[in-house]
Amino acid sequence: MACSSILSLLLLIAVYLVTPSLSRTTHQQPLAATYSFRILDKRLCAEIDELRERWGVKGITLGVAASPNFTKATKDGAGEDWTSEVYTFGKADRYGNDVDNRTLFGIASNSKVFVAISIGLLIEDKTYLPNGELLDWSTKIKDILPGWGLMDDYASTHADLIDLLSMRSGLPRHDAAKGRVIVSTMRYLRPSAELRQAWQYNNFHYIALDLVIQTLTNRSLSDFVQSRIFDPVGLQDATYNATQARLSGHRSDGFVRLNRNLTQCTVELDISRAGIPHSCLGTPASIGWWVKDDGSFEAGPGGIIMSGRDMAKWTKELLDPRHLPAALVDKLTVTYASMYGKPQNPYVGIHTYGLGQWVYTYRGFTVHGHDGSLPGQHSTFIRLPEIGFGFFLAINDDDFGAPLHRAITNIILDKVLGLDYVDWEGQVQSLAFTIPEYPDVPTDPREAPAKVAGRYTDSGYGDLDLKQIPHPAGPFAAHILETVSLSLTSAPLNITGPIYLAEINKTFASHIILTHFDGPLFNITLLATTETLSQADEVTGTVIKVEGYGTAVVQDAGVGIFGNIWGKGNLARESSVTEEQTVVKKAAEIWFDKVG
Repeated sequence: MACSSILSLLLLIAVYLVTPSLSRTTHQQPLAATYSFRILDKRLCAEIDELRERWGVKGITLGVAASPNFTKATKDGAGEDWTSEVYTFGKADRYGNDVDNRTLFGIASNSKVFVAISIGLLIEDKTYLPNGELLDWSTKIKDILPGWGLMDDYASTHADLIDLLSMRSGLPRHDAAKGRVIVSTMRYLRPSAELRQAWQYNNFHYIALDLVIQTLTNRSLSDFVQSRIFDPVGLQDATYNATQARLSGHRSDGFVRLNRNLTQCTVELDISRAGIPHSCLGTPASIGWWVKDDGSFEAGPGGIIMSGRDMAKWTKELLDPRHLPAALVDKLTVTYASMYGKPQNPYVGIHTYGLGQWVYTYRGFTVHGHDGSLPGQHSTFIRLPEIGFGFFLAINDDDFGAPLHRAITNIILDKVLGLDYVDWEGQVQSLAFTIPEYPDVPTDPREAPAKVAGRYTDSGYGDLDLKQIPHPAGPFAAHILETVSLSLTSAPLNITGPIYLAEINKTFASHIILTHFDGPLFNITLLATTETLSQADEVTGTVIKVEGYGTAVVQDAGVGIFGNIWGKGNLARESSVTEEQTVVKKAAEIWFDKVG
């Protein structure tokens, strides 16, 4: 990339063309409900929609299922069968279409449970392995996939289906390594723990499991799930194919926020009595769908696209299996690892992880489920098996989807469980609009290495062509670089020294920026770029979002990356930044050899 192109990339952030804001309406649609009452009352629905409007979120869908025991306990005159309903709010896309019960949302990592169920169905089918043995939950991955391997030899030979399904291979996320070819490169990614030592979320596991299903059935995962899960359960709209979803006319858009200013936000939020200030919320802009092709490469870890009416059916099926083996559904929530080691707040117990599902207690009640996140799409799946109630929530907002999921989920739980009021909106607001604190830039930094630009390579991450950006000469250029991170709620860039940029073009990251800190130490920032679209389907600008940041140590032989860029779990070891010439390569989370 030429220097002029690099500067153009950075300038994009300052010249957004804002998509006109669409008007918002609210409506709730029952899913062929057997009974006339609502599972969720009108006051709760109004509270959810008011929350959506305050935060400027475009659209929400909510599929709900309740057992006859639950409805009898909460409603007079309830029937003898399960009840399913869909509640929809706001706008689906940049064209102004309302969210309805057929609007399609990406459910992201809530797709993982379909992989777990598929493996279970193959075990129920008494599927034979290439070596003649029967498939079992304890089957080793090496006995199914010829190209399988991890950097740790013991993990390579001993990792089994349960280990991958329950996220305990020892491999951290390594999301910045993720491209279209994954399983063959897993052996080059550094582990942060030994096999079964620590829970670490890892999407590569489910890409490998996707390949396991293909290998054992000679069918694609999408074809297998369609015939063995979607069709029997009656999921009419669900698909793995993003192109098919678009052609249906029901696919939602993902939205991002432009022109947020957290510095101004923190001031205005303290004095505002008229809701959340615009400086905090920014302006919503459509990014369309997060991927331009059919998205089949993401099928295993997060590829399913689903409507509200299918969400309600799916919730009911996992609470009361009629089409899937009940013992298999129970197996999903037998847990194998503690996710965080301790409760995350006073209202929840310890989270544990099963087969593509987590289990925890919320204020004394057992909860099963999962969440999911893709650019512009967030989802949460919640089930309370003890009382026969559950819901599936989807929001098409990138910036505020996650905090609003937490708030709405807990508001619903408090209401249906009859629990004391907690200000969940206030809790997530304090997190969403807080500016992180960062260490001061050294007042007298050591000189940066002279030869940083060049080509670097790592077998797991690929090539890295670092090019130097000319030092900003004036306040305007400095403001551009600062805007890349500060206005997008991320780590500030040090613009006092050399700056280097490389394109990496991975699934969830497009560029890396290195900014000098002190001597061989650089701050590293991962960026993702996404085009925004108008109602006329024209590209109106490019959003630059920071996906992660850490520390890089530059040596003549290469660059070592630290600072949890690899995305370890809470219980795995942390890497320690070092400048020791003979130690950096071995100690780093990622090491790029310099080759040119």
